[in-house]
Amino acid sequence: MTLQYATTSYSEAARRPEPEHVALARLAWEVAVDQLALPGHAVIVRDDGSDEAAVVLCLLDQVAEAVMPGNERNGSVGGPASRPPAALGALALVAEIRQEIRRCCGDHEHEHPENLREQARIWARHAEEWQHSYPDYVLWAAEQAAEWVRQARLLLDPPPRYTLRGRACPTCGADSVQVWSDEESEYIRRPALSIDPEQLAAVCAACSQTWPIGAWMNLAAASGNPGTDVTGDTLG
Repeated sequence: MTLQYATTSYSEAARRPEPEHVALARLAWEVAVDQLALPGHAVIVRDDGSDEAAVVLCLLDQVAEAVMPGNERNGSVGGPASRPPAALGALALVAEIRQEIRRCCGDHEHEHPENLREQARIWARHAEEWQHSYPDYVLWAAEQAAEWVRQARLLLDPPPRYTLRGRACPTCGADSVQVWSDEESEYIRRPALSIDPEQLAAVCAACSQTWPIGAWMNLAAASGNPGTDVTGDTLG
């Protein structure tokens, strides 16, 4: 059997990966898939002070729910009176995971469930055997599964964007956009420009133009207004 996967420094190396590295990667692969495919547990504190245990959907199920229209969790910002029909980031992540599992396991004789959560768990069952026969894939799969966990958590609980009040986009000229508010159940006005801490960039919600923080500050100074008013308001 030949496994197709992205080339990494491990597969390019002339020597075989160290067994202890592969063993750790196998565990990391299994742990990451557990985070993706197994439900979590939380404690809910009631108004009367009592605690109640609750089961939380696994990350894959939460991301799959976010794909459905109206279930966006990323505080999407669009043009005037526009709300995206689905969470495109969640859709892309689900498609990427399905594609990799299909590429890896498509011709295997084991069961092939429709549910992505079960597919991921079956995919990870190969880890123990493949740490000896396909160590390069195990190293790659561990990194890839951990990246999927990171992306899923960012989609479901993204870091806040800090708005830049009173500034217009130098590209499109917009100074505000309409944003759907789940709390208000209606569109509200927000400044078009914000600081995205994940990208370390200024972002225009109207035209999607981005500028590195340093470039934005230089642009503000050149325009004669070096003071950038970063408010405590957040988007999403």
